[in-house]
Amino acid sequence: MISRKFENERLRRKQEEKEIIDGLLDIYNDYKWLYERFGDEQYEQMMEQIVEQLKKFTRRKRRE
Repeated sequence: MISRKFENERLRRKQEEKEIIDGLLDIYNDYKWLYERFGDEQYEQMMEQIVEQLKKFTRRKRRE
């Protein structure tokens, strides 16, 4: 019983993590498209910030 609850929780967390990463990648792709179309430096800066967030998130996951 306990192991089933633990497994369900682990699967739920894994799905949430996937959704976070997918969301960040979607946002990154949106800003990339905008940057390629309009060349505004602010879009490029947002892309860089998103990459940093992805790096932080994945580093944290590796430590767990």
